[in-house]
Amino acid sequence: MKTNETDIMLKKFFSDQKQEIADNGFSRRVTHNLPEQTDRTWIVWIFAIVGMTISLLLGISSGLLQNLMANMIHIPINYLITGVFCFPLVGTACYYFFQRKQYSLI
Repeated sequence: MKTNETDIMLKKFFSDQKQEIADNGFSRRVTHNLPEQTDRTWIVWIFAIVGMTISLLLGISSGLLQNLMANMIHIPINYLITGVFCFPLVGTACYYFFQRKQYSLI
């Protein structure tokens, strides 16, 4: 209860003391004079490829992939299909919740 009263008082104080400062084109001039950003997304792709290659080589050399493929034969097809079709749904839900700053399900 005390926090809500304090928050209300702070919001009221800052809204009463708000002052507008004339820009006179300052923001436009600053953004115009900023240096161009170089595109460095290639670094992410290089590390992703190297990481996937190392993971694949470790999986092959340890026999993990062979064991996984041998065990997949014993899984019912309904479970596999359900798992494959749930990936986009779960991925989209995770993307939606991580993009929002409020993490509420309701």
